[in-house]
Amino acid sequence: MNLRRLQYFLAVVDAGTITAAAEQIHIAQPALSRQIKTLEHELKLKLFEAQGNKLVLTPAGRALVPAARRLMLETQSLEDAADALRAGRVTTLVAAATAASVRGFLAPYIATTGPDDPLIITRETSHFDIPEALLHGSDFAVSPAAPEPGLATMPLGSIPLTAYVGINHPWAQTGVSELPLNELCGHHAILPSHRSVSRYILDDALNQGRLSFQRVSECDDGQTIMALAAAGHGVGITTDLPAYGTHPIRILPGGNVQHDHALRLPLHTAWIPGHFAEGTIRAVALRLRGFLAERGALIGN
Repeated sequence: MNLRRLQYFLAVVDAGTITAAAEQIHIAQPALSRQIKTLEHELKLKLFEAQGNKLVLTPAGRALVPAARRLMLETQSLEDAADALRAGRVTTLVAAATAASVRGFLAPYIATTGPDDPLIITRETSHFDIPEALLHGSDFAVSPAAPEPGLATMPLGSIPLTAYVGINHPWAQTGVSELPLNELCGHHAILPSHRSVSRYILDDALNQGRLSFQRVSECDDGQTIMALAAAGHGVGITTDLPAYGTHPIRILPGGNVQHDHALRLPLHTAWIPGHFAEGTIRAVALRLRGFLAERGALIGN
């Protein structure tokens, strides 16, 4: 079986049509059609069937997709392992993470690495799609969601949910560092949307305390949330590291002011067991944990 034909098969699956796939992989449409027909002949399986002007997967085609993806991933892993052996080290890693994680701490961490460290390429994905990202070529993932069974994992600790205000806000002027959630509720809150795990944690704390914010605006970019807070538009809540001169305040679920009870977002690093760069991934995870701890962003393990 020709591996390139499997690549073509998956390209058609992902693009939805032979025409779109041909454009994406820069091959003539008739040539791509012939490659798919040849693959069907080699496998003695009908992979697609016509429905009107569209091609849809047959039951056999749908069943083949996961196996094809695993095989292509293993092929890429073999090529990457060979590259690492020739170079004597792992030169590049692809990290899957949510947009909030990439902007909030992963990109700032990458900025602290040097030319002798692995090149870390980020790939933004939903926390719901982390396992799928690992099957599509990402070497490891950083996720707030607990990893699925079967994945190798290393806990990174927890990042606190932080309320940010501008430097002229009374809380900033008096140096307030922690506040119970009920004291924030009388203010305009700028929050991530319900697509965010941090919003789920915040809403859960609000529900338990039977609390609600006076006014809410939603934004899924932590940098924008802090910029709005810096400009005096409200109290921004995000897990991002401080920026724009904002004053950070950790959020407590109630009247208890003990530091360990701050609302927080757990973080995990996950990868497929047996990955050729497993040792390097572990080393990167440890350095990332140290980076966050140095900036006071990690609480607990």
